[in-house]
Amino acid sequence: MNARIILAVVAITGAAGLLGSDTAHAVRVGGHAAIISSSDESCTALSYAALTNNCGSTITYTTPLPVETSGNKALSFRGSGATSDNDVECRGQAMNDAHTGYWATAWTSMPAFGSVQDVSLGNLHVGGDGAAYMRCKVDDGATLISMEWAQ
Repeated sequence: MNARIILAVVAITGAAGLLGSDTAHAVRVGGHAAIISSSDESCTALSYAALTNNCGSTITYTTPLPVETSGNKALSFRGSGATSDNDVECRGQAMNDAHTGYWATAWTSMPAFGSVQDVSLGNLHVGGDGAAYMRCKVDDGATLISMEWAQ
């Protein structure tokens, strides 16, 4: 791509950003985006975007959630497990930039088993210039398929 085309694309993108919309949009990442400790890497199965725990015990995975603005963010996750012994339970957590404010949703489990479940965590408040992340406890044999949050 030559410099003139790149500048045109940047100019159009910048203008679109200035004209942007106030409507919120959602971002979704696969369970594969979770941080996996080196001790659990060999027993965590990654298939496409999903993460399945085959470690023999419950593992807690953490996923950073990039946010563009402060305020309330609707959070949800998608998981699956054959029985209640194969649950996925998640919560959202956030803080402000000064690390003087902290917010969290309640831990929320899947409501049913044997099929893919879409689970809402409600709203998570993110303070000014803050950071957010989702923590998910994934039982042995359960799969964390994806996580979604509003911008």
